[in-house]
Amino acid sequence: MKLLHYILPLAALLAIVSCSEDEAYFDKRKLYSTDSIYVNLTLDLSNNSITRANPNGGEEGDGWEYGYTNENTLHDFCVYVLDGNNDINSPDNTSFAGYRYFTKDEVRKADSVHQHFLNLKDYYPEQVVKDVTTYRFAIPILKSQTNEEPTGFRFIVVANCGNQQQYATTLGALRNARPEKTWTPATTSNPASWFVMTNENDQYHAMKGTSEFNPYNLHVTIERMAARIDYDPTGCTLISGTPRYEVKGVTPGNEVLAHLYVDRMAIVNGSQQPSYFFKRVADDINGTNLKYLGDETPIARGEATNYVIDPYSTQKTTPPNNELLTTLYGNSRISNAAALVGSDKPTLSLTSNTFPYTLGYVNENTFDAPQAWSYYATGVVVQCRYAPQKHFYTAYNATTDVLTEGAYELNQTFYMVEPNTPTIDESQRLYFKNEADAVAYATNTAKKHFGKVVKYENGVCYYFTYMRHSNKVEVIHNTMEFGIVRNNIYRFKLLPNTGPGTPTPDPRHPEELKARVYVKKWLSVEHPIIYV
Repeated sequence: MKLLHYILPLAALLAIVSCSEDEAYFDKRKLYSTDSIYVNLTLDLSNNSITRANPNGGEEGDGWEYGYTNENTLHDFCVYVLDGNNDINSPDNTSFAGYRYFTKDEVRKADSVHQHFLNLKDYYPEQVVKDVTTYRFAIPILKSQTNEEPTGFRFIVVANCGNQQQYATTLGALRNARPEKTWTPATTSNPASWFVMTNENDQYHAMKGTSEFNPYNLHVTIERMAARIDYDPTGCTLISGTPRYEVKGVTPGNEVLAHLYVDRMAIVNGSQQPSYFFKRVADDINGTNLKYLGDETPIARGEATNYVIDPYSTQKTTPPNNELLTTLYGNSRISNAAALVGSDKPTLSLTSNTFPYTLGYVNENTFDAPQAWSYYATGVVVQCRYAPQKHFYTAYNATTDVLTEGAYELNQTFYMVEPNTPTIDESQRLYFKNEADAVAYATNTAKKHFGKVVKYENGVCYYFTYMRHSNKVEVIHNTMEFGIVRNNIYRFKLLPNTGPGTPTPDPRHPEELKARVYVKKWLSVEHPIIYV
């Protein structure tokens, strides 16, 4: 979610507190002052939900949508003030002109409440009503390093992360800082909450010509540091809350050859290490021409041309090592996939197949293009039950080459015979009740049968999908093709037309994916406006 801030007709007070006579002779080399700016802060939280999707990767993602209630909530926040002569990309030793922390109690105390109508007619049939809450506060402003009165300021906001005053020493200290956690994980009684939010861009705000009755409208746009992974069950039929898909072959047309029941899902290689407070982009994974709060720059077809850098990006350019993988992914490592969807884990129980199901949240996870493999890429393991509706046989006569058809019972163990051909259509796979019959058919070279036999215990199978960020690419393993970037929703739909998955959780390379992945930006909502 980006928090976009709209101009509201609120009065604001600009007051520069006069220096005392003694302070008029302060040492110009020192950086202290009693000057302050007084600010009205307007927070706008939306309880509405709309969605727009245009599958593209990169800076704008696939359209946008409102976050859930807890994803929108502001609990507390810090404001760092830069003299307008500096910006987010200034040297590390740049000093802040001011700092102010707002506690949870301060955030709850509103001076006034207003209503604002956001016109979303292009995406929503009616205007959306928002409750707007206004706060008043003061921030002490230090003199600039040149002892010149600043003509403007830049505001940096870190929300929902407690008092971060220890990073108010220099800009470099704040840019290199990382929160202990990017969100508060869900419990059995509470969903995920307290999402850390920081600046999405860097804007200069001029101070000349403003007054109490003509304040300058200062906009600060902040976004979540987390990313979200959703399962979109569109296209399924719910059977007692369990998604069921129809599997059809290329030939003979629309005939239903099997049913696929989706039981469990889990995120694999979900980064458990928070990234830097502010997004970093660079020409390559090693940080060439590094920019803070820079934009991703995809070309027309959605292919990225630069990288987002997380604190571990360069370490992932070397072969994987257990220490790094454990540090990054903990128990969500892909090697732990079987346990993540084990029988002790709850099954899916959906109430609607028209709304996405959130699997969880992850931190930024980026790497060089050649490292787009199952060791590092964030993905999802899906546990299903496959139920053949056609080509299921209870017996086989190897002499006459006659198959006896039968009816498959859900949860029954079966043996699949898959032909040894470069491309396989689902209609070419055969399923047997008995292993002996499957082996006899697959090895009957006299009848020109050549295939491999795979056992599916209780019909259980597994699929893997990896999250694409630069979604529309023509070359596998391109820049940012696979990766996780803050403030994006990675939503996938299952396309079950490739037969049963692997009988055990078998991590496959990203180019073997059998799912459609969408990348979505969380919606920008007005939050906050600061009048200076």
